[in-house]
Amino acid sequence: MEGKEFLEVAERLSNSNHEADRRTSVSRSYYAMFNHIKSFLKPKITFTNTPEDHRKIYYYFHNCGVEEAEDIASGLNVLRQKRNDADYNMNATGFDSKNCALLYLKAKISINKFDKIDRRALLEGIKEYIRKTNK
Repeated sequence: MEGKEFLEVAERLSNSNHEADRRTSVSRSYYAMFNHIKSFLKPKITFTNTPEDHRKIYYYFHNCGVEEAEDIASGLNVLRQKRNDADYNMNATGFDSKNCALLYLKAKISINKFDKIDRRALLEGIKEYIRKTNK
């Protein structure tokens, strides 16, 4: 299975009448994006399958010097924050159909940006960041 396949689930659940479904939509949107990116990086970067992997991908993209990657990092960060609220903060608001559909679209657009990015420049920038920071 490919991570971006979660987008279909996210889209379907984003318009549900049930808040739990809409919250799950936000979670699936984030994981579609996270897993899609991670599957590309995994053969080239060591991951620990811990929460640290989420931070790693954000920092790699935010600091690699590729403008499109910084936009992707920003989208990933917003989705992760919303996913955390959806999964852990039962008092959080903003999980109506409109907002959940917008978060799904944010994930879809970010995945499309990632699919078009200069992968060689991205990897070179990430490797340079790792070399400089030992992260």
